[in-house]
Amino acid sequence: MAKSAALPSFTGLMLHREPTLGYSFFVPDGWHRREIEGGGDFSVLYAPSTDDAFTSFSAEGQDLGVEVKAEDLPALREGARRGIRKLPGSRITQFEAEAIGRLITIEARHTYRDGEAVRARWVRLLYQGTVQVRLIAQAASVEQFEYWLPMFYESMRTFRFGDWGLDAGVASDDWQK
Repeated sequence: MAKSAALPSFTGLMLHREPTLGYSFFVPDGWHRREIEGGGDFSVLYAPSTDDAFTSFSAEGQDLGVEVKAEDLPALREGARRGIRKLPGSRITQFEAEAIGRLITIEARHTYRDGEAVRARWVRLLYQGTVQVRLIAQAASVEQFEYWLPMFYESMRTFRFGDWGLDAGVASDDWQK
């Protein structure tokens, strides 16, 4: 994709709610939703096109059955680095990890090889209580990743434990507090 290509345009955002595990985030309006088989307890993928599911934003949440605490951060950080480094040709370009109260967040941007292609990915792991959520923004190429980054950013940064909809006065019959 040429560097002079315009960035994608927002037409709006859609609210994704996961009431059982207690989190929500926004995704670009018009992106196609698909359930993910074999992911966490609750796994969903949103893609701008049905022709390229690799360029997508996904969320996989699960209840670990054990509370994750701030003192677990060093082991979680090392495990995340180790996992990313297992990908062929892995190159971590950004890595952060921190604990803020009950919230633990680890995120990395990296590239890796998939056959002849070099792919780009942004992974964010979030833990609160017994819940783990893995967010992945990825694209078929580094250029595609840069193109879609403004959209990925909205979904990554609007994630929260809690319900955006309830806070805005939009009721949900299935939300558990």
